[in-house]
Amino acid sequence: MDNLNYDLIIVGGGPAGLTAGLYAARARLKTLLLEKTSLGGQAFNTEKIENYPGFPAGISGPDLMKNMEDQAKSYGLDIQIGEVSRIKLENDSKQVSFGDNEATCKTVIIAAGSETNQLGVMGEDKFIGKGVSFCATCDGFFFRDKKVVVVGGGDRAVQE
Repeated sequence: MDNLNYDLIIVGGGPAGLTAGLYAARARLKTLLLEKTSLGGQAFNTEKIENYPGFPAGISGPDLMKNMEDQAKSYGLDIQIGEVSRIKLENDSKQVSFGDNEATCKTVIIAAGSETNQLGVMGEDKFIGKGVSFCATCDGFFFRDKKVVVVGGGDRAVQE
């Protein structure tokens, strides 16, 4: 088991984690970003992002996330793929276990993101991004003046 020492460890490699990593690395903090699967979070699975500043024609989610990764790495952000199995907080030191490794740091940022809930109906997966959407703020523009169905009974569904 390796024992690695950092100023900061970020758990989660989506847009929030990569942004935190960029700022920390630019501030010359020795920073480790841990992501359990692949970088980019939900944005990585987005075919085209048209509401992100700086890209008037839009950009694919994978391209935007690759740009964010490259920029953060250019400042020295250490990125490793591995699922965090434990975070132990003791006094001024934190121990983060992932895979066969353990790293210590002064500060931990949790940027774990979220997952969408799906209905599980036939054909749903096939139409995600092509009519099935999980974000009215993001995708509502595409359905202007069309009949839509919002499924859900919680606050989020009402808000959408």
